[in-house]
Amino acid sequence: MTFLELLKELEARLGYHQIPLNAGATSLKNLFESIPLHHDFMRRLAQAIYSANRCRTLRDAVEREATFEAFAPLRLEALRGERTDVDLVRMIEELCVALDQIFGPVAPARARRKLSVPAQVIDLARFRRRRWLKSPA
Repeated sequence: MTFLELLKELEARLGYHQIPLNAGATSLKNLFESIPLHHDFMRRLAQAIYSANRCRTLRDAVEREATFEAFAPLRLEALRGERTDVDLVRMIEELCVALDQIFGPVAPARARRKLSVPAQVIDLARFRRRRWLKSPA
């Protein structure tokens, strides 16, 4: 998925008022056709995703992990902010859900991790000593 495809998908899910994309955009400077509802946050988010994925053009590929790593500090800053309103919090939560749905489910950590050395089974029977309990009776 490209950067522009991701933003088009977000626009379809969140609405034009949140992400008003310019159909003829050629760079980050003319990405938005008009002013988004939360202009500063959306501008910073677009720049963060673009930078985190090392994009050079709007048609460069984006990855799930880099996108979420770019989004996390902005989300935390907004949620901790004194001047954050209810609409921004709701939009951030909807953005989290939309990004998760767009990129699809993530594989569990165990499934992604590959063991370099196979496990070895050690027979403990020869190391055990039989102990007999003596009763005081």
